[in-house]
Amino acid sequence: MSIHASPELVPSALAQVLVRAGAVFAPRHGQSVAVSYGSPAGELAACVKAAGIADASHLTKLEICGPAGRLADLTRHATGGSLAPGGVLNAAGAWWCGAGSATPSFSAQRVVVLCEPLLGARLHKLLRARAARLPGLAVRDRSREWAAITVIGAAAPDVLRALGVFGTIGDPRDVPPFTSAELADAEALWLLESGHRALAVVPASVAGAAWHAIERAGRPYRMCCVGEEAVARYELLLRRQVSL
Repeated sequence: MSIHASPELVPSALAQVLVRAGAVFAPRHGQSVAVSYGSPAGELAACVKAAGIADASHLTKLEICGPAGRLADLTRHATGGSLAPGGVLNAAGAWWCGAGSATPSFSAQRVVVLCEPLLGARLHKLLRARAARLPGLAVRDRSREWAAITVIGAAAPDVLRALGVFGTIGDPRDVPPFTSAELADAEALWLLESGHRALAVVPASVAGAAWHAIERAGRPYRMCCVGEEAVARYELLLRRQVSL
């Protein structure tokens, strides 16, 4: 049963922003998630014709730091592949992202892992056990310290270009699939999942300001708030189109 949750019931770093926007919440794996903003069909239409912005802060966000060689060993053991700075792997139900920058909030020589909470708890345990046998590696759960915001829809590339995610030229081919760009006076790590979807990971302390910055950039492209129902339906629609 859906609920109009109070901020105290919403574990998202964007709670106040979502509540003011009229989000309808429902429990998902022990968390309250914004499933819609009153009209899932209308939100789906916005994704198809324009762009949507969605809170994805419920995702588990793990950070693995340490010497490059041992970090590569851990990644290969967990995914069966290698990961360069700025590169991504979609393996074992998670996104594995090679961070390539150094700031006070996001350190160098690290991998960021993003996945659904049910997998995240198990993956965190497994990675910590493996890292304990590789001196110098540290695995931390940053789920509460970092927020995540999804930009999705046909006009998502236009919004990302307006935000500077594609660099000064504005060409997505000039940036790696895991890149950084300033957002709300802080570094945002951007996972470019596809041509129609990207995920911004930002410090929770600036999550509200980051949300509003994305909304401002999306106004010329008729961006609107969308919930998990519309996001899931839009992804299903895209998969069906690809299979035809």
